[in-house]
Amino acid sequence: MTPALETALRCVADDARAGLLELWGRSTVVDENVGAPVIDRALFDALHDAAGIAAAFPIGNAGVVHVYGYFFSDVPTPYGYKRDRWNDGALARALDLPASAFRLGDSPDETPLARVTAAALPLLREPPAGATVLDVAVDGLATRAVVSAGTDGSGVLCYGVADRLVTLFPVADAAAFAREAAAEPPRLRWNAGLPA
Repeated sequence: MTPALETALRCVADDARAGLLELWGRSTVVDENVGAPVIDRALFDALHDAAGIAAAFPIGNAGVVHVYGYFFSDVPTPYGYKRDRWNDGALARALDLPASAFRLGDSPDETPLARVTAAALPLLREPPAGATVLDVAVDGLATRAVVSAGTDGSGVLCYGVADRLVTLFPVADAAAFAREAAAEPPRLRWNAGLPA
């Protein structure tokens, strides 16, 4: 086991003990753009085992999948590697945080998921003034996409289902992204899975 994976498994267990994973919904590891899993079953199972969550590949806890799974994804997507959102600093800077805010092992006191949750949950539940908020019912489920824009036009997408976080990622053109998202027919988006 690599030191990074050991760190991730320790962090997942800490997040589970702190109750943070309960703030996250469900997600598939099958990327909607690629049509294939972005992490393998062995990693999926190891992460969920560390969290104490019974999950059946490819659907698991969105925090486990989107935060920790993505650190180890080496599957290219049309938008780059999933891990880039946590490592390259663009998302963190868009949220007015240090570039290293979401990196694995960067803080001895907080897990990456704790830091992501602290940044994302307020966006989802109390969107900032000027953000585009798309509240859409999908098969009786409340979904919310919040697209916030920075002064340079780039921004952040935060998405949740049934008031639980699903994903958070940077967008290059917030206005265009929000328009395209609003034009989509109602459906679960950005690899969300149905609640259990």
